[in-house]
Amino acid sequence: MFITSTHLPGDISRRAGAAASSPIAIGRGTWIGARATILPGVTVGEGCVIAAGAVVSSDCAPHGLYAGVPAVRKRDLP
Repeated sequence: MFITSTHLPGDISRRAGAAASSPIAIGRGTWIGARATILPGVTVGEGCVIAAGAVVSSDCAPHGLYAGVPAVRKRDLP
Protein backbone atom coordinates (compact mmCIF):
# COMPACT_ATOMS: atom_id res chain seq x y z
CA MET A 1 0.00 0.00 0.00
CA PHE A 2 1.34 3.39 -0.94
CA ILE A 3 -0.22 5.96 1.39
CA THR A 4 0.49 9.48 0.10
CA SER A 5 -1.93 11.50 2.20
CA THR A 6 -2.49 12.14 5.87
CA HIS A 7 -3.78 14.96 8.02
CA LEU A 8 -2.17 17.42 10.37
CA PRO A 9 -3.06 17.27 14.07
CA GLY A 10 -6.14 19.32 14.88
CA ASP A 11 -7.18 21.15 17.99
CA ILE A 12 -9.31 19.96 20.88
CA SER A 13 -12.55 20.40 18.92
CA ARG A 14 -11.38 18.24 15.97
CA ARG A 15 -8.29 16.07 16.24
CA ALA A 16 -8.03 15.45 12.49
CA GLY A 17 -6.75 18.74 11.10
CA ALA A 18 -6.14 19.86 7.54
CA ALA A 19 -5.31 17.29 4.88
CA ALA A 20 -1.69 16.99 3.77
CA SER A 21 0.04 14.92 1.11
CA SER A 22 3.63 13.97 0.34
CA PRO A 23 4.98 11.95 -2.58
CA ILE A 24 6.66 8.56 -2.24
CA ALA A 25 9.83 7.80 -4.23
CA ILE A 26 10.88 4.23 -5.05
CA GLY A 27 14.37 3.56 -6.41
CA ARG A 28 15.17 1.28 -9.35
CA GLY A 29 15.39 -2.44 -8.68
CA THR A 30 13.44 -2.28 -5.42
CA TRP A 31 11.23 -5.22 -4.39
CA ILE A 32 8.26 -4.57 -2.10
CA GLY A 33 6.68 -7.55 -0.35
CA ALA A 34 2.98 -8.29 -0.05
CA ARG A 35 0.95 -6.08 2.30
CA ALA A 36 3.86 -3.71 2.97
CA THR A 37 2.80 -0.14 3.75
CA ILE A 38 4.83 2.86 2.56
CA LEU A 39 3.85 6.09 4.35
CA PRO A 40 3.80 9.67 2.98
CA GLY A 41 7.07 11.38 2.12
CA VAL A 42 9.23 8.24 2.26
CA THR A 43 12.06 7.57 -0.20
CA VAL A 44 13.07 3.94 -0.70
CA GLY A 45 16.56 3.77 -2.17
CA GLU A 46 17.49 1.67 -5.19
CA GLY A 47 17.98 -2.05 -4.78
CA CYS A 48 16.08 -2.34 -1.50
CA VAL A 49 13.92 -5.23 -0.39
CA ILE A 50 10.94 -4.30 1.77
CA ALA A 51 9.67 -7.35 3.66
CA ALA A 52 6.06 -8.47 3.53
CA GLY A 53 3.93 -6.64 6.09
CA ALA A 54 6.56 -3.97 6.84
CA VAL A 55 5.47 -0.42 7.66
CA VAL A 56 7.98 2.02 6.15
CA SER A 57 7.74 5.35 7.97
CA SER A 58 11.19 6.77 7.22
CA ASP A 59 13.64 6.80 4.31
CA CYS A 60 15.47 3.60 3.37
CA ALA A 61 19.12 3.81 2.29
CA PRO A 62 19.98 1.93 -0.93
CA HIS A 63 20.68 -1.81 -1.08
CA GLY A 64 19.24 -2.91 2.24
CA LEU A 65 16.67 -5.36 3.56
CA TYR A 66 14.02 -3.55 5.62
CA ALA A 67 11.47 -5.33 7.81
CA GLY A 68 9.26 -4.75 10.84
CA VAL A 69 6.78 -2.25 12.24
CA PRO A 70 8.24 0.28 11.89
CA ALA A 71 10.61 -1.04 9.23
CA VAL A 72 14.30 -1.02 10.13
CA ARG A 73 17.36 -2.04 8.14
CA LYS A 74 18.08 -5.68 8.93
CA ARG A 75 21.10 -6.16 6.68
CA ASP A 76 23.02 -4.87 3.70
CA LEU A 77 22.39 -6.45 0.31
CA PRO A 78 25.14 -7.10 -2.24
